[in-house]
Amino acid sequence: MDSLEAGTTGSAPLNAPSSSPPPPRRRRPDRKRTRLQRIAILAAILFVLVFVLAWGARSCQQSHKVDSYRTYLGAVTTAVDDSAALGKQLDKIVGNPTKYSRKEFIAKLDELSVKQNEIAARAEGLQPPGTLATEQAVFAEGMKVRAEGYKLLQATLLASLDVETVSPGKVVALGGYFSGPDAYYMSRFYGQTRTVMSDQGVSDVPVPTATYYLTANTFDTAGIEAMLSSVGKSAKLVGRHGVALLSLTAQPADIELRQTGRNAAIPVTADLGFAVMVQNQGDGAEQNVSVKGEIKLPGGAVLTQTGTISTIAAGKTESVVLKGFDIPAEAFGRVSTLKITVGPVPGERVTTNNNGSYKILLKLQ
Repeated sequence: MDSLEAGTTGSAPLNAPSSSPPPPRRRRPDRKRTRLQRIAILAAILFVLVFVLAWGARSCQQSHKVDSYRTYLGAVTTAVDDSAALGKQLDKIVGNPTKYSRKEFIAKLDELSVKQNEIAARAEGLQPPGTLATEQAVFAEGMKVRAEGYKLLQATLLASLDVETVSPGKVVALGGYFSGPDAYYMSRFYGQTRTVMSDQGVSDVPVPTATYYLTANTFDTAGIEAMLSSVGKSAKLVGRHGVALLSLTAQPADIELRQTGRNAAIPVTADLGFAVMVQNQGDGAEQNVSVKGEIKLPGGAVLTQTGTISTIAAGKTESVVLKGFDIPAEAFGRVSTLKITVGPVPGERVTTNNNGSYKILLKLQ
């Protein structure tokens, strides 16, 4: 009995609880959900990357567009300013032409014409953004028209150095070649270009105005009249003017006549004429040079014929044949006097070599 109780007393009770329970098992994450989360993160990153690249590309494209407008309109501005600068120089010439020598005056007109022609070539070669092709054509054509105006003005003012008959109206009429391009530019280029750029989202590129020739008084009638008057009265501008009777030949016999001594008898035929050779001894071309022949017959009657030489360049000679003299029979075999007068031309001061007097003996053929 004692041993049973002792054995029972030394062993643990059958119903006694264990000292600590085992930890619960951790559940493994859902692999499918993890994969979706990763895909979502990658998609978000890709979206952001695409957005950044697209925004950068668009920003770069817009910047390139703005630069193209800025470069083009910068070149337009330079051409407009350069052409206006020529207009200011022209205004000074018209306002005070006598400040120049003849050589300087000619050189200055040539310089203005050449420079405007260069501006026109520059304008024509500009490469505009595609949206401004029409406006570019307007601008280039305007500069070409103004270049033509400078060329015509140069020719007209050069003529005023040699011919007094250049009318103020002829010069004033050329004003449209200068103001017209500015009017056309403001009407067909300025506003349209601003509208195009606004539609393209370009707002910080200025469009130049072109108004100098619209407001200048260069071609004011009173100013042009004063200029031409000053030119005509300026000895250093108009230079020397003068023509001279160089020689006289009876035709068709081809007999050269002299003012002194005895001349050979001149046969009278239906084609009788006198070839008058005239030399321009001035510094510029002479136009519409008058030539007059007068035959004073033995009885005192005077037969007259006239002619005109359209143009004689400086230092050159031209001739005209005076024909149509109706020689009466009583003049045959008797000495008559033939007087030839050439010019004078406008501005001519020395006329002692404009006349010639010849003793002639007319004979029946």
